Amino acid sequence: MMRLVKDLGIAGSLVLASTVFTAPQIHAQAAYVYVQSTASNGPVYGYSASSSGQLTAISGSPFKPGTAIVGSTKTEFFTIGKTLLHSWSVGSNGAIGAQKSQIPFLSYSGSVCGNATYGRSDAVLDHSGQYIYVLLQGGTSGSCSAYQTFKANSDGSFTFDGDSQVNTDPGGGTGLPSVLGSETYAYADEYSGHNNQIIGFQRQNIGTLQFFGGTNPSFSGSESYTPYHPDASPTGSYVVIQELLNDSGYPQLGSFTVGSNGALTSTNTSSTMPTSGLQAIDSAFSPNGAMFALAGYGLSSDSGLEIYKFNGANPLTLYKKLLAGTPINQIAWDSSNHLYAISGPTNKLYVFTVTPTSVVQSASYSITSPDRLVVVSRTASTCSAPSSNGVNVCAPAENASVSSPVQVNAAATVSGGVYRFELWSGSTKLVSVDNSGVMNQSVPLGAGTYHLTFVARNMAGTKVTATRDISVK
Repeated sequence: MMRLVKDLGIAGSLVLASTVFTAPQIHAQAAYVYVQSTASNGPVYGYSASSSGQLTAISGSPFKPGTAIVGSTKTEFFTIGKTLLHSWSVGSNGAIGAQKSQIPFLSYSGSVCGNATYGRSDAVLDHSGQYIYVLLQGGTSGSCSAYQTFKANSDGSFTFDGDSQVNTDPGGGTGLPSVLGSETYAYADEYSGHNNQIIGFQRQNIGTLQFFGGTNPSFSGSESYTPYHPDASPTGSYVVIQELLNDSGYPQLGSFTVGSNGALTSTNTSSTMPTSGLQAIDSAFSPNGAMFALAGYGLSSDSGLEIYKFNGANPLTLYKKLLAGTPINQIAWDSSNHLYAISGPTNKLYVFTVTPTSVVQSASYSITSPDRLVVVSRTASTCSAPSSNGVNVCAPAENASVSSPVQVNAAATVSGGVYRFELWSGSTKLVSVDNSGVMNQSVPLGAGTYHLTFVARNMAGTKVTATRDISVK
């Protein structure tokens, strides 16, 4: 997991290389795509993406929040500056509107690890769209990182929920956290010089990340690997880690299972883990957890894209190689099988349609110096919600025998609106969706039998449930 995208508009800095659509779209809307140009304070171009992967400029684009884009929900857009975290309104057409709120993050606990003049700050929005994690580094001591948690309220305001600090070597640092879709644990890099380790956090009920130390990912074999860039799955309890043999060469991709205490273990071996041909700079799971993409930014021979099929605890399998020799800065998916990639050196935004049977390039667009990318899925479920309180499960069927990943398609109705919609297997949360009664995902599950429980609740705590018993081949 790593970063963000941009837009069209009548501006000299952005030219749409393929056809600009002025006629009404005939395809369903799949996502809003935002690309920040030139730098972290540059203009933000917004697109509406159709179900076919074609982009149309959002009216009013480019937008100028003047700070680095972080993420977005369907109603709020978030950016971060040197001292302030901002929220902005989002119109029904995806346009970024007026500022709704801001909060001075250096005025809260953890600020000792940051500095407004020469410190480094960045942020990431979690899967639920409710919590923003601000990472502060480069403070006076130069030997700590702070992970602050801010709750994004429905009115655009922020609530500070706490922080977790990590001691680092002078000159070292840590990366942004990658949070499991189950919202239980998160993982990040801790680096110093050429040394790197994976650190872990347990997520508390109020959203805060509680640091529990370094977690040495273990798997079979006596080889000496250095782990990098943990990417937590949006479904299930898995983390993909880039493993460098003797801390050199190209990474092998290992699939690790998250234990009940947050420990990472794997049955993968040096001979079964796939070896990438990229100098990887970014990675991203598809929202349904079925695909994993890796972006390379290096010499011409080790730049480009690789797409893997994710197989749960089993080793990933290489599916497609794309854009060989093209340096890629950042990638992101929508929930309609589209993969977006930006390339600063080529001034391009690429769009691919990825399914289990094919990968096609839907379009490419010319953009001057694309810097950061944000994608917000808009596709609705084809499963109809009940007319009264309840959960309608369209897939899987009761007593079905299915293959992994398991297609889950359900819709819920709760009086007052659905605040949270979850899928559980026993005591393990598999999927969590906030502020929506729609659940449409593919969930990787190991072979066996499962008692699945769908739980939807409103803000007052009223809940409705449905169950399915299935077997996975």
